[in-house]
Amino acid sequence: MKTKCTYCKKVFTKRYKKQRFCSIPCSNRFNLNNKTFFKKPTKYSTELAELFGILLGDGSVTKYYVKIYLNMKADKGYPQNILKIIKIALPRTKPTVHVRSARGTEEIQISSLDVCNYFKSLGFNPKIRYIPKWIKQNENFIKATVRGLFDTEGSIGIKRFKGKKGLYVYKQLTFTNSNKRILKFVESSLEKLGFSPTKNSRKNIYLSNARDIQKYFEIIGTSNPKLEKKLKIK
Repeated sequence: MKTKCTYCKKVFTKRYKKQRFCSIPCSNRFNLNNKTFFKKPTKYSTELAELFGILLGDGSVTKYYVKIYLNMKADKGYPQNILKIIKIALPRTKPTVHVRSARGTEEIQISSLDVCNYFKSLGFNPKIRYIPKWIKQNENFIKATVRGLFDTEGSIGIKRFKGKKGLYVYKQLTFTNSNKRILKFVESSLEKLGFSPTKNSRKNIYLSNARDIQKYFEIIGTSNPKLEKKLKIK
């Protein structure tokens, strides 16, 4: 389907239903000329901390846009919840959702120089990712950031262990990340919150105790339906 670019007015063929611009540069230029829509938050919030965790897990912040990458099948229903978080965390922003069927991804994007600069002022460094002090100094922000990280980089698996009394089957919540600073933050945060995480690899942190997994669901929770279904212990 052909349409006109909202910015340059050039006629182009849409790649997805809601596409308004012929290219990323046109999208960026349009938003640079319409910057007033973004209302910078006057204080930190749990939604902002959770969004920060989501971006640390599966996102990127460039000069002109903030983007979150999700799996179309595995993260079904999660994009809608992220949009709700964005609406509260970043008032008046206008995120767009791009479905990339060929790649199997769903991408949430905020095209705004102001938003990108705001996240950098919060401590989001695209190259050297770390957890800023404003999160570490507040327990509610710690929980929200851990939630965002686990929702993007976490998984629930079924483990089997053969002991003296037979076969044991249990659930295991796993967080995977190659960044040492992020791994240390998750591990120390879980310990401070009363969990007993184990770390027997360079990239993974585990919660293998049934009570820990139940407690995680109760005090940290999840915004990702994928984990919500598997975290519930019946």
